[in-house]
Amino acid sequence: RPLPASRAIVFASLVPDPDNPECPPEFRNAVERLLRDEVPSILKRYRQGRDWLADEPYRPYDRIPDTLRNRLLTFIARWSPAYLRWEKDPSGKPPATKEMLDDRCLIKWETSDPENEQGKEVLRIARELIRIANIHQTLPSSPPLVKGAGGIWREVGSEMPVLLDPFAGGGAIPLEASRLGCQPIANDYNPVAYLILRATCEFPQRYGKRLVGDVERWAKWILESARARIGHLYPPGEDGNPVVGYLWARTATCSNPTCRAEIPLLRSLLICNKSNKRVALTMTTKDKEVTFGVAKGKDITRTESTMLNRGNCRCPICEQVTPVEDLRRAGIEGNMGERMVAVITDTPHGKDYRPVEQTDWEAFEEAKRLAETVERPSEKNADANEAGLRVHNYGFKTFGSLFNPRQLLAMQTFVSCLHDALAELEPHESDAEYHKVVAEYFGLWVSKVSMFLTSFGKLHAGRETLDSPFSEQAIPIRWDYPEVNPFNKVTGGALGQLDWILRVIAHESPTSDKSFRPAHVLCSDGARLSIADGMADVVVTDPPYYDSIAYADLSDFFYIWLKRGLGDVFPQAFATPLTPKSDEATALRHRHDGDMEKAKRHFTSKLAACFAEAKRACKPDGVIAVMFAHQSTEAWTALINALFEAGLTVTATYPIDTELKNRMVALGTSALESSITVVCRPRQVGAAASFREIRWEIEAAVQEAVERFWEYGFRGADLIVATYGPAVGVFGRYERVERADGRRVDVPELLE
Repeated sequence: RPLPASRAIVFASLVPDPDNPECPPEFRNAVERLLRDEVPSILKRYRQGRDWLADEPYRPYDRIPDTLRNRLLTFIARWSPAYLRWEKDPSGKPPATKEMLDDRCLIKWETSDPENEQGKEVLRIARELIRIANIHQTLPSSPPLVKGAGGIWREVGSEMPVLLDPFAGGGAIPLEASRLGCQPIANDYNPVAYLILRATCEFPQRYGKRLVGDVERWAKWILESARARIGHLYPPGEDGNPVVGYLWARTATCSNPTCRAEIPLLRSLLICNKSNKRVALTMTTKDKEVTFGVAKGKDITRTESTMLNRGNCRCPICEQVTPVEDLRRAGIEGNMGERMVAVITDTPHGKDYRPVEQTDWEAFEEAKRLAETVERPSEKNADANEAGLRVHNYGFKTFGSLFNPRQLLAMQTFVSCLHDALAELEPHESDAEYHKVVAEYFGLWVSKVSMFLTSFGKLHAGRETLDSPFSEQAIPIRWDYPEVNPFNKVTGGALGQLDWILRVIAHESPTSDKSFRPAHVLCSDGARLSIADGMADVVVTDPPYYDSIAYADLSDFFYIWLKRGLGDVFPQAFATPLTPKSDEATALRHRHDGDMEKAKRHFTSKLAACFAEAKRACKPDGVIAVMFAHQSTEAWTALINALFEAGLTVTATYPIDTELKNRMVALGTSALESSITVVCRPRQVGAAASFREIRWEIEAAVQEAVERFWEYGFRGADLIVATYGPAVGVFGRYERVERADGRRVDVPELLE
């Protein structure tokens, strides 16, 4: 989840409606004081160009009543003065995206920047409102600490609530809960997610910026050690410019029996396509051989290459089309090759492109010989398209096959240097636990580097960057790919990946007010959590989306390198050959012998067990907020049935526009453009009801939702799915809903 959206849902789940008559007066008074009468002076001004102007930041928009509820909503999210002016007169240029939201609202991305003084004050107010909203619910007379199963302690009398996320994944929800002063409990079934959670939501908050220096120092030690071993395998060319990377094309034999030439499989000859810079490969054919060169600007005469639609290709020698079935057969039989076609270099004027030179081939041949002396990972990837690793049909059936020889050598060298660094670090670090913490960042860094050292990466011609395959949450076949020089400082290199990690640690390290609380991180089945009954004040979670993403199968790509680097440091996390999958809450047919009905039943029953466990762990009147993004009726039926089985019902739904409309995973999939948050509470059911009797009530609730969400700008599948909650809210109040003939109305029929 995007962090601002998670921040909004966490905050809204923890505070009451100040306009509700049952709202505690202390909270109502706090909203009135902090958001109207005593707004800090630093929040009463905003920047317009070079000038600072004054206003009342949390006054609702024109024609909206100035109530405390609307003040609170405006605090969470508000359009900027610049956007509101443009909205009144849209004839001019709209403000830039980063200028559309008011700098003083909670969900502004920059609010969390530790250098943002206005953001610090916004977060301070948010934490104070959460504290006051929850202070009346603490236990006044108990021992100083209460310990739940699994060693998780809760401060009794603490004024800040506990938030549980049983499907914590990458940590967006617990991270924002920590930022808002809560005590997060973050759980995930997947050991890769578990390590990421600790590195994001626990260690920076616990150890602070000390970590930045130690991780940076020893990671660079690893990098220099690796450079000393294999740096010569990425030599500069005749121009003396350092290499950023190499462009490769897979090759296959032409199906024409009278030709049988080697076909370079390229999607396009255009390798840089910027407004002020265009570069393309040239192909020259002679005696059934293809020679590549580089053309720039006006010298480009051709951009179409050999790959056609649906994976078919055309031979550049005889022009015959070779079908994709032949390419698959060549891959499975080990007859698909690869060829270096160009080199990307770093110059004082930016990236440049040149033909392959003899020294480039010689360096690769040496790397190929050295790669024969290291282990090639033999763990098998899932041989099913829905697993996301869609390369098995072309013969790439092990994780080791996803790397070319030099990439494989580089990865094994980084792992070896990681082990050397831990041995070197040990005498310098007396704290064994902290030694493991630093080691974990090394492992995550090296596994992150593997994303760019695979032969399934992508050259992004429009941005002139080298991308990992995981922007699509899948690894599809790549006919051509960039091979990154891991020692380059421009794009895709190891230093760039280290910089991301260091920035996260610095960003999430606690400030002087010590308001950030480290998360308690668990690696367990969400249906069997090691925490006491009622320990959590609220549950906010983002569970798996039915059959959309094969989380465990995809994370195996990283698991194999993490295990090689950290298996001895964290033996429990890496006790299995690959990530555990049997209890993952997904509806993936390849986990159930190809039977989708079994997959559906598994998802529903597993999710129900996890929600029942969340209900047990949450206090009786606590909110359970579930973020979900899938447009199929089957997925929502499974989710709602799981909630019903867990003894919960939906009391509200909120669509939030959280998804990039052009993101790769959304194109041609069942993903929504918005994420729907369903708010749940324990289900209170009455006797059976006639569908005819309650239909008008359901239709009224749906109509009200349609009008409200239409006004907010939601359309299509997003609008339809957003109305499920109101319908289910009415439906779920009854133990059984029947037709006139006594036939039971089930959830799928209701949603249809």
